[in-house]
Amino acid sequence: MIFAPHMLQVKVITPMEKDEFGRPISGTGGESWQDVCKCRCDDNTTKEFSSDNGSVYRPNFHVVCEKRITIKVGQEVRCMDGDNVRGQGKVYTVKSTNYFNYSELWM
Repeated sequence: MIFAPHMLQVKVITPMEKDEFGRPISGTGGESWQDVCKCRCDDNTTKEFSSDNGSVYRPNFHVVCEKRITIKVGQEVRCMDGDNVRGQGKVYTVKSTNYFNYSELWM
């Protein structure tokens, strides 16, 4: 992919550690963002998807990644433009190409 100005990140949730009695230890665990790959994040409020039961979903962002990714539907991701969040949300659809080495996702 020639134009990939953004960075795709996935939210990683670390569970709290527990002591010998099974009580959670304060200060452990939490949430963090892990870099996945460079990408291009486009505003996508015009395209609609229809599910099998007839409900219509309009994703806010279309993300094109420069490699094949292992992100699953339902995970929370965000696209960073430097220090600013370009787009953030739950993944609705993930698609990979057969011949070209890139992936697309809608969130």
